[in-house]
Formats: sequence, structure tokens, C-alpha cells
Amino acid sequence: MKGINIKKSFKSGSFKKGTYSAGISAIVIAVVIVINLVAGQLPESIKSIDMSSEKYYTVGSSTKEIVKNLKDDITIYQMCTTGKEDSTISKLLDTYKSLSDKIKVETLDPDLQPGVVTKYNASDASTNSLIVVSGDRTKIVDYNDIYEQDYSQYYTTGSTSTSFDGEGEITSAINYVTTDNLPKMYTLSGHGEQTFSTTVSDAITKQNIETADLNLLASESGVPEDCNILAIVCPSTDCSEEEAKAIISYLDAGGKAFIVMNRYYSGTDLPNFNSVLDAYGLKMQEGYVIENDQNYYYRYGYYLLPEVESHDITSSFKGDKYIMAPMAQGIVKTDEARSTLTIENLLTTTEDSYADVDYGEGAAQDGSYAKASDDVDGPFAVAVAVSEDHDDGTKTQLTVYGSYIMFTEDITNTFSLGNVDMLTDSLTWMCDGATNTVSIAAKSMDVPQNTIQESKSNIWTMVYVVLIPLVVVIAGFVVWYRRRKA
Repeated sequence: MKGINIKKSFKSGSFKKGTYSAGISAIVIAVVIVINLVAGQLPESIKSIDMSSEKYYTVGSSTKEIVKNLKDDITIYQMCTTGKEDSTISKLLDTYKSLSDKIKVETLDPDLQPGVVTKYNASDASTNSLIVVSGDRTKIVDYNDIYEQDYSQYYTTGSTSTSFDGEGEITSAINYVTTDNLPKMYTLSGHGEQTFSTTVSDAITKQNIETADLNLLASESGVPEDCNILAIVCPSTDCSEEEAKAIISYLDAGGKAFIVMNRYYSGTDLPNFNSVLDAYGLKMQEGYVIENDQNYYYRYGYYLLPEVESHDITSSFKGDKYIMAPMAQGIVKTDEARSTLTIENLLTTTEDSYADVDYGEGAAQDGSYAKASDDVDGPFAVAVAVSEDHDDGTKTQLTVYGSYIMFTEDITNTFSLGNVDMLTDSLTWMCDGATNTVSIAAKSMDVPQNTIQESKSNIWTMVYVVLIPLVVVIAGFVVWYRRRKA
């Protein structure tokens, strides 16, 4: 039996090729390891690519501006059992952490650290809620506020919608714990005023605008000095002349006001409240507006879908969402409006619209209306913005809306409408200079499923299950056969 020449085998071509292949493989593995080690040290914003459909882990310019200007350290606790973190929230928190060395993110296990949970009054918060802390200031972001549910279509279609408001809630909390002087909005009371929906109230809270009621009859000094915005929300009875004068005096000194007027809720004239509007070149058109252009109403002519005009208030959502303004009164510029006033329409109806001065008394059973001889032809503005610069550098600003229903729960909890965005952007416009209010829209999580025709599905199944594995096997056999022949 012929022996094996070991020395000769080391000099063979097969051995040299094998050694060369092994060396190359070792170098490639080493390079991969080094690249992974280096990549692991890169910031999250560089090494992570947001492939989510709505960019859930990507933040906008408002957030980047706020985070860039941070001067105080911030700790964000994700409250959950270790290993049970919501991955979407965790990835978004990694983005925040990568934007500033002032932000630290930690997991807070309520079972292991109950004292910390109690310290921040977070015992009632849901799992995966966030606690944002800076110095002595704390804000809890509940998990149920991060994931918003829209049930408005449930009874008609059986479906619900979900949106992710992680950026809006987290940025709002960061702004809250790092801002000393938050804007304050006083809501006028004592005249049967209406209230905002819970959705609107939550949105105002998210903006970090503090709110309080104001009864002018009980206030000896009129509108408080710390009032950044005075809200007058659809009163049903008139104010006194003294109250009207106090409101005008506040506005003349550079005040801001968010006003909703609609006689549908009062059933009578409100001359003193109307005098406030008159002082700023506006009056309410009698009757509510009926739209005859089918492109600009929903089901009934008085459920307006008005045209959204270009303005700083509407710039963030114009063209993306509809605004619905049911049973709205028109807002008309008076002939006596002084030249120093800038009056701009925000929402307008078409030339086919008219004001039903009888407030729907002639309605047919199907909800349609026949235009009467005393009805007033459109178009009308149903929301306007007014501003006036003063010599002392102050600026008066008002936003006036002719529909209250547009801010009620049935309307505002519908994600497809921009009513809440318009309200919050109105407040942001008037708060300019007071502080950075936060108004960031939630991102829809209702992503349509991609469907493939059955024939195409079978083709791709053949490609992935049969063809690709077969090509790999054949390639492996060819390599083996060539080395065997070498």
C-alpha cells in the first residue's frame, strides 16, 4: 500500500488554494467584526433607518429645535417590566436620546422600583407610560395618550382607527418640564358658555397652555395681566356693557382672543358681545350658512366642508385634511373697519351658499332647504383671523369662528378631520412670542395591506421556495466539482 506523502501534500495546488481561501475568509470575518464594533458606537440617528410607513421613529423640525436648545438634563423613564418595552416607543426614545446628550432614557420596572413610581405619582399610569423628569418638574405621558383610538366609524363600518402620537406627547412633555413661563388661557364664564370637547381640552393641555375660568363680574381688575389668550366659547346670554368694555380694553392693549359665536345656542341677539366684534371690524351674519355646492358639504347643506384659505394657522394641514363646520354663522367684515386692522379669511363657503335667516325653520324632512326671498347670498367666511400692530410693539390678535359644533366630541374625535389641528394652530399663532407651544399631529397606524393576485402569488412562491434554493444548490455543486478536479 502506497503511503501518503504529507510533505508533498502541503505543496499541492489544492492545499495552496484552500489556504488562500481560508486566509481570505479570516480577513473578511475580521473586517465584518471591526465594522460591527464601529457601527455599534455610532449614534442611533445614523445607524438606524426608519422603515416604518409613517416614520414613527422620525421627529420633525419642531422637536429638533426644542431638543437642540435644551439647557437642562432630562430623564425619560419607560415604565414597564424589563424586556416588555413597547418597541415602537423604545425606538422613538432612542431617536430623542441620539439628538441630545441632555436626554437620558431608562426602563423603570414598577415591581422592582415602586418607590420611584410613587415619587412621581405614576401609580395609576398604564404599562409603557413615560415619566419625563427635569429638576423638580415632572410630566407623565400615559400609554393610552400615545396610542389614540378613533371609534367614530365603529357603528357604521365596524372598524376603528389607531394613531401614534409619540412625538407630540414626548416633545410636549419635554417642553413642559423645561419651560418656566407657560402661556395661560382664561375662558370667560357666567353667560352660559359652551365647553370644548375632551379631545380639544386634551390637545390644549398637550400644547402646555394652562387654563382657568374667568368671571369678569367677579374680577375687579378686568382681564388678568397674565392672560395670554381670552377664550369666549359660544355664550348663550349676553355680557354686560362693563364686561364688553373690559374685553375691548384688554384687546386694545395687545391682547389675544379665541372667539366662537353662534346664535343657534342663544336664540337671541347678543349686542354687547357683538360690540366686541364690531370694535375689530366684524359682525355675525344672521342665520346659519347653507351650502349648495355638493363638493363643500357633507350629507346636508348645513354640514359645511368649507374651503381652507392660506394662512399661518392653516399652513400645517391645508390640503391634507377637511374641516367640517356644521350649522355655522357667516362672519362679515364691516364697512367701518379701520385701516389698521388686518382681517383674513380662514374658512370660506362658495358663491352657491346662502345664509338661512330663519335658522332652519323651513327645513324639509330630508334635511334640505329651499332658499327664501329674505335669505342672504354667499359666499361667507365662517372663520377669520384679525391682527393689529400697535406703536408700542404689541399686537392684537383674534381668531373668530362661526360654528361651535365643529369643536364638539362627535366632530373632533375623527382623525380624518383637521378641526382640532386648526384650533390648536390658532392658539399657537396667538401664543407666538410667549413660549414654544407644541402642536404636532399624530401619525396614522392604519396602513393598507398590500395584496397580490393569486397567479402572481404562486409565481413568487416558486421563486422563493424552489428557484432560489435550487440555484444555491447548483452553485455549491459546481464549486465542489471544480475543487475535486483541481
